Amino acid sequence: MTDDQLLEKFFAEARQAEVPDNEFTERVMSRVPTGRAAVLSRLWTVLCVAVAAVLFVALRGWDMIAYVLMMTLNNAAHLQNIILTAIVSGVVIGLLAISELFFREHIQLV
Repeated sequence: MTDDQLLEKFFAEARQAEVPDNEFTERVMSRVPTGRAAVLSRLWTVLCVAVAAVLFVALRGWDMIAYVLMMTLNNAAHLQNIILTAIVSGVVIGLLAISELFFREHIQLV
């Protein structure tokens, strides 16, 4: 029996099993914000983003970013660290992307 067949058999049996949740799902769903609470949550998020944008513009955030970049790029020792960090980050992100594609394609949970 192949691995795929074993997985299919396992998940077919698991699909038939009923897991008692002692009304856990109902308790969780009753605590999910609805109506007014959901609207207030979204408004709070919009307000925080707006305040952050206003502060970024008022404090000339783009000048701060440009200054830090120029100071970093002017220092050769820091430039080597930036390049090394970019390479390591790229490798890690690439490996994560490859593993995500591999697992998504080969393991399909229903």
